[in-house]
Amino acid sequence: MENYRNYTAEEFAQDAFFQQSVYRPTADSDFFWSSFLERYPEKQPVVTAARTFLQAVEKGQVLPSAEQGARMWQGIERQLQEPESTPEIPESPVRRIGLRWIRAAAVLLMMGFGWWFVTKPGTYDRSIAQKGWSLITGTTLEEKVNDTTSPLSIRLSDGSRVVLQPRSRIRYPKSFDASKRETYLEGEGFFDVARNTLQPFIVYSGKVITQVVGTSFTIRAIPEAKTISVAVRTGKVAVYTRNAAEEASRNRLLLTPNQQAIFDIGSGQLTKRLVDEPVLVARAAGTQSFIFNNAPVSQVFRKLEQAYGVTIQYDSTALRHCNLTAPLGNEPLFRKLDIICQTIGATYEVWDTRIVVTGSGCETSNQ
Repeated sequence: MENYRNYTAEEFAQDAFFQQSVYRPTADSDFFWSSFLERYPEKQPVVTAARTFLQAVEKGQVLPSAEQGARMWQGIERQLQEPESTPEIPESPVRRIGLRWIRAAAVLLMMGFGWWFVTKPGTYDRSIAQKGWSLITGTTLEEKVNDTTSPLSIRLSDGSRVVLQPRSRIRYPKSFDASKRETYLEGEGFFDVARNTLQPFIVYSGKVITQVVGTSFTIRAIPEAKTISVAVRTGKVAVYTRNAAEEASRNRLLLTPNQQAIFDIGSGQLTKRLVDEPVLVARAAGTQSFIFNNAPVSQVFRKLEQAYGVTIQYDSTALRHCNLTAPLGNEPLFRKLDIICQTIGATYEVWDTRIVVTGSGCETSNQ
């Protein structure tokens, strides 16, 4: 692929990666083109004209006839010769020329592409995207695709490990930049990140950005799904949207173990809650013991909070006489809570990242 800096509008419109960016944009492609235009602002009219052409073809899928094209061109020539009709908003000469050129180029493209039938691309050669990215960063991205039915373990140059689930792919530079470690995920992957406070680890997955310095977490960004999730196993993770990053917003979610961020693609909302199956995050010497013998329920809840990194809220006054005798073992957290609540006559609900226990109390201690 030729250097995008030398592309004409016609060449952009025929480029597979550019077509993909127009018809099926992703966070990666949006970021690529915004970076490209920031570095080469003089290409804005060319890119805009090519994009306008593709969008017009997408809507109609019908190219103009020679007669229609001639009439359209005559109209454009008149526009180029006539002064601007809305001078009340001052514009720079570059912008005025750019807008007029865009109008003309869009029509020229429509007239000159009679030999080329444009269709919406269902797929594209991702090597094109990698080469295109290298124009901006000077770094070619490696790509791993898991086409098997089993998880695929990948070791990155910094020592981090990614377990890629089937039908998932990841892109990353062969060697990370000195200031940050950037990767791009499509599908599901578990990240065990090597700690480096001077080199943040960033994962782009659709419209969601995940940033850490050293921790482990799972991202699910399935293309057909309605949500994107980031679930933390160890450490702390910052999660925010692409819009928040572009607007330098401080609207970020800080996740701790057994918390997850859910991004609703339809509404654009990013929320935080507990993971579906919390796992142990704190281990004493040896193994955790959940065998209780006439233990105050406050002690039981405190033990669970420390072991799973969760917050359990309850009325300590109402439950002050409730004790528990039970050999809890390897049951999941919520199964443990089922047993406890059945024993003391209480119920529990999960509210965002909190577990709220409600009960009227115990007349006598449970033996």
